[in-house]
Amino acid sequence: MIADFWIVFQWWAVLFLVGAAAYPLTKQLFFGWHDNGYFFAKAVGIAVVTWLVYALGTLRVLPFTIPTVVGIMVVVFGMGIFLNKTYETHRSYKTYVVLGEELVFFLALLFWSWVKGHEPAIQALEKFMDFGFTKSVLSSVYFPAPDMWYAGGTINYYYFGHIVLAVLTKLSRIDLSYTFNLMLATIFAFTMTMSFSIGVEIGARGEIRKRGRIFLGMLTAFLVTLAGNLQTIYAFTRGYTGDNVQPFWQLGWSLTGLTNYWYANATRFIPYTIHEFPSYSFVVSDVHGHVLSLPFVLLAIGLLIGLRGEIGERWGRGKLIFYGFLVGVLLMTNALDGPIYLGLFILAYRTYKTHETYKSYMVLLPIAVATLTSLPFLLHFKSFVSGIGVNCPPAFLAGTKIGPFLLEGVEKCQRSPLWMLLILWGFFLYCGLGGLGKLGRLGRIFFIFSLGLIVFPEFFYFKDIYPMHFRSNTMFKLGYQAFILFSIVSAYTIATVKKKVFFVFLLPMLFLVSIYPIFSVRSYFNSLKTYQGLYGLTWLAKSYPDDYAAIIWLNSQQTTVNRQQGMLVEAAGDSYTDYARFSTFTGIPTVIGWAVHEWLWRGSYDAVSPRREDVRLIYESPDLGQTQTLLKKYHVTYIIIGTLERSKYPQLAEAKFTSLGERVFHQNQTAIYRVRDSISP
Repeated sequence: MIADFWIVFQWWAVLFLVGAAAYPLTKQLFFGWHDNGYFFAKAVGIAVVTWLVYALGTLRVLPFTIPTVVGIMVVVFGMGIFLNKTYETHRSYKTYVVLGEELVFFLALLFWSWVKGHEPAIQALEKFMDFGFTKSVLSSVYFPAPDMWYAGGTINYYYFGHIVLAVLTKLSRIDLSYTFNLMLATIFAFTMTMSFSIGVEIGARGEIRKRGRIFLGMLTAFLVTLAGNLQTIYAFTRGYTGDNVQPFWQLGWSLTGLTNYWYANATRFIPYTIHEFPSYSFVVSDVHGHVLSLPFVLLAIGLLIGLRGEIGERWGRGKLIFYGFLVGVLLMTNALDGPIYLGLFILAYRTYKTHETYKSYMVLLPIAVATLTSLPFLLHFKSFVSGIGVNCPPAFLAGTKIGPFLLEGVEKCQRSPLWMLLILWGFFLYCGLGGLGKLGRLGRIFFIFSLGLIVFPEFFYFKDIYPMHFRSNTMFKLGYQAFILFSIVSAYTIATVKKKVFFVFLLPMLFLVSIYPIFSVRSYFNSLKTYQGLYGLTWLAKSYPDDYAAIIWLNSQQTTVNRQQGMLVEAAGDSYTDYARFSTFTGIPTVIGWAVHEWLWRGSYDAVSPRREDVRLIYESPDLGQTQTLLKKYHVTYIIIGTLERSKYPQLAEAKFTSLGERVFHQNQTAIYRVRDSISP
């Protein structure tokens, strides 16, 4: 545990340096804030530094190296200093405020690192994908990064957040098997501290007394970061099993639910949908796009609050430019977040009116900047959304298309029962409606916009490959942002509404949303009984010791193997399994990885099926010539034969590989063959 503490400290030091480089710029962006926006500095830094690394790498101007990252940090710092000299706008601040805020951030980082250390395994859910993306980025000199599960292709996903992790990992010189888990703790600390700052600032602008502001900040931080929804009421019933969801009032009350309640049900309550929220994300530990975007989401919300009254004034246009930049970053990190926060900005824009400075055309500035910011990404990205589907289309229009709107068959009809929606969102609706008169124009826009986000999937969905869960991702992405905005609005309402009758109904609901992390942490982290450490591959060493040793060996060859040229072949398996472990944990692309994921990213199973058959032939075909042709087709350097390959391909013809190359690694049942005269693309 002590060794892990120093790893956390080393990681924090890198975050501190990135934040320090961006603080002069942040002071300009958050002019007028209670602390000059110090809690936002690290998010500003990782956004600007990473984008410059990515843009220059995509243009092949500068390679992705430590000197490049450090040089860009120096440039960002210098730019901030120049702007501070040009615009003397920041208010004075006390040193102890900055030191205190830095200590709070470090303690939040340390706390969730300790929590995560009780279950650090990089396994299950989306962890293979997220780790593999980051490993691929770390193995890249320029961008776009290769797809570790599709030899010869590049990543066709919004992966800017994974580049952020790669930049911080490279800068810290800590192994990704640690930093993957540290990144989750980092985003927890970002979410906690940035939402706290938002709460305090809203309180200051609402003329709440100083103690009240601190309370508002703490409540905002708690609701955004740790709260759940009213589905925890099932913990006090006999519960239900599987997808057999029943109204809680029909189940009967029972305290046995306190030990049997399954926390994940709060995110899969409405059939065939997903409705997650940050607290759940910090527990299940996927460093996925919606999690990686949280610092940028809160940065956007903070900027929307800070923009009020400053459009057209001195640095106001600069803030508009930065907001547009941030929309582009959000698009590249978690695709729908870009349009969501652009839409929120457009709705909020008129609240910034200051008669002599307000110009309607200035709303176009962030749109133009967002387009330019995301252009390096969009040039290499093919959307796997094929249109906007209409939920429950009229029968006479089924199978037609009107502009971007798809009216599929009448079977594409799912509507959420009202009582289920009220369980998911009842607490937030009660707070928002109860404090509507207190919110102010911007707060009301946050509330109404969030309502729109949860209503949208009842009528429309973004068409992807999933048949029964066709509106699942739409509800997931939109509802996640609604939860954050609702939480901010609810915290302000609770802190300002003084009516006793309001609290009579509020307190039971506040209790239910507040107990969620008790169940989730207890379940996922085994009640925090056994600290296992932050190293994320211990499970691999225990479950597949020979494969683990082979992966370590492959990673040790990085000085002699150009991973952007060399490919490997391993067993082709299904998504959410332990297949594709070699490509995931080395970053060396395999012929084909997780099938459904690549089906989604490539837009058709036709891109996946032939490769799966080719992999089978490589392992099982007795025809040496055919095998050699397939190895050359995919430019395979390494042939993996491990535990899963032997079980997947019972007709494995291993002897032929000695004719095609040499065995360069062997331990018990695991072997690696290097193809003789392997051809690179």
